[in-house]
Amino acid sequence: MIIYDRLYGEMKFPPLVADLINCPGLLRLRDVRMANNQFVAFPAFASTSRYEHSLGVCHLAGLCSKSLELSEKDTLELMMAGLYHDVGTPPFAHAMEEVLHVKFGFDHEQNLKNVIMDMPIDPLGDKTQVFLGAGLKLRSICQKSKARELGLDQRRIARIAAGDKNEYLSPLLNGDGMDLDNIDNVIRASSAMGLIPSSYNDLATKLARSFIISGNQILYDGFALDDIKKWQNIRDLQYTAIYNSIDDFAYQTMIKKAIQLLMNNKTKKQININSWTLTDSQIVYDYLLENPQSRTIMKRVLLCNPYHCLGVFYVQGDGVTKYVNQHLDEIERIASDFYIETLGITNKKLGSINTLAVVANFYPDKRKRQLMRNAVIWNEETTIDNGVPIPQGVLLGLFTPFANSNHKDIQTYNNKVRKVVSFSTINLKQLIEVLRDSCFNNYKISIFRSELDEQSSTSASEDQLGLF
Repeated sequence: MIIYDRLYGEMKFPPLVADLINCPGLLRLRDVRMANNQFVAFPAFASTSRYEHSLGVCHLAGLCSKSLELSEKDTLELMMAGLYHDVGTPPFAHAMEEVLHVKFGFDHEQNLKNVIMDMPIDPLGDKTQVFLGAGLKLRSICQKSKARELGLDQRRIARIAAGDKNEYLSPLLNGDGMDLDNIDNVIRASSAMGLIPSSYNDLATKLARSFIISGNQILYDGFALDDIKKWQNIRDLQYTAIYNSIDDFAYQTMIKKAIQLLMNNKTKKQININSWTLTDSQIVYDYLLENPQSRTIMKRVLLCNPYHCLGVFYVQGDGVTKYVNQHLDEIERIASDFYIETLGITNKKLGSINTLAVVANFYPDKRKRQLMRNAVIWNEETTIDNGVPIPQGVLLGLFTPFANSNHKDIQTYNNKVRKVVSFSTINLKQLIEVLRDSCFNNYKISIFRSELDEQSSTSASEDQLGLF
C-alpha cells in the first residue's frame, strides 16, 4: 500500500503492516487531534490527527530499522509498535488524560499495553472494543502464516510501544530524549504551526537514521549531532510558541474543566475510565454539549470566547508535574477565595457559573529538556547536553469566566464608597505568597517569565496582565 504524507511524500509499508492501517484502533485516531485543543492560533496544527502522526512514526521506524540493519521480525514489530503507539490515547489527549489520571490513575501507555495484550482491568467495559464496537486487528494479523513464520509477538509490540525497559528497541519509540515518536511529533507540529519552512521536512528522515546499536544499547550517532541540535532548537521554538498563546491555554483549561464536570455528573452521559475510546467529535457533541453544566463552557470554547487569564506562574522542583496535577482542586479553591475577596464577587454572580471563580491548569515545561542523561555519542565518551540537569518546571495558569474588574464597596474613613477594582500584577504577587504558604512550600514559584523562570524570554515583560 502507498500513502502520501505532507512531510515524507510517498510512504510504502510491508504487507503485514499495510494490513493494519485500517484497524479500528487506528481509524479512531483520525478524529483525535495531535493537539490537546482547538488551537485557534495554529489552525493547521488543530486539524492534524494522531492517525497521520502514527503513520509517520511507522514510516520512520521502517527507515530506522533499515539503517540499523534489524532483522525482518524486529523491523515489523518496531513498525507495528510505531503504528499503534497512540492507540490508547483518549480524546483531547493529555488534556483528558490528566483528568482521568487523577480520578482513576489512567496512563495511556499502560492502557495501550492492556488493550494489545487483551488484559481489561475495569469491569465496566471490554477495552478491546476500541471504535464503533470493533476491536483491534493486531492479533489476527500476528496469526497469519507469514507472521507466525517470523514469530511476530503482539505482546512484544505492546512492550516496545509502551517503553518497557526490558525491550532494547523500546527507546527508539519511548526514550528519555529524542525518539521516533517525538521526532515526527516536533517536525509535524512545527511545520503545521507555520514555525519552520518546508525545507526542514527531510530533517525527520535524517534523524530516523541517526541511531546506532552498541551491545544492547540504543545510542545517538555523533555524526548526526548538528541535526540533533537543530531538532532541539525546533522543539524549543514549538513549545515557546504554544506557551505564548494564552487564549489556547484558556481553551485547554476550559475543555478540561468541562470534562471534569461530566465525570462528576451522575447521568448516563457521565465520563468514566472507558471513555478514552471516544473521539474528539463524539465527546464534544454527544457528551459535553448535551450536559447543561459542561455545555456553557464548551459553547464558549467553540465560539472562541476564552476565559480571562489572571496570570501564569512558573513552579519548579522535583516531581512538580505530578504534584500540580494532583492538587489542582486545592489551587483553584485558594485562588478563587483570593479572587473573590480581592474583587468583591457576590454570591449572585458566582451562581451564574458552574465552576469556582478561578480555574487552574498547567503545562509541563518541555523547553530545553535534555536529550538523554549521560547519552553516549557513537564511540565518544561525552554527553549531548552538558551542565547540570534543569529542574522540572510547570506553567500554572489561572483563568476566570468573569471580567477582570468589578464594582466593590470600599470602606473609607467615614463611609463606604463603591469603586471599580481590577485584579492587577500586585494582586498576582500577593497570591504567590498565599499559594507558597499553603501548598507550594517545597517548590519555587514566581510569575512566569520573571527572574525565577530559568527558561525566561529576554523580550518578556513581568506585567502579564498587560500582555494577556
